[in-house]
Amino acid sequence: MVDTRRILVDYDNDARVWWAESNDLPGLASEASTLDALFDRVAAVVPELLSASGGTIDQKVCLEFLVTRQIQAV
Repeated sequence: MVDTRRILVDYDNDARVWWAESNDLPGLASEASTLDALFDRVAAVVPELLSASGGTIDQKVCLEFLVTRQIQAV
C-alpha cells in the first residue's frame, strides 16, 4: 500500500515564490521560485520529516500537490 501525503501549494505574489505546507508532513515549510524547484525541495526533505514523525524512510510515499494561484483579471 502506498502512503499518500497531501501538500498545499500557493503562490505569494509579493515575494514571487511558491510555498508549500502540509498537515500530513509536520514541519514542512518550504518555498522556491518555480513549481518544479519546490517539488524537488519537498521531495528531498520527506524522508527526514517522516523519520522525525516516527515513520520509516523505507516506506513508499506518494506526494499529492494541491496547487492554488489567484490571478486578478480585468
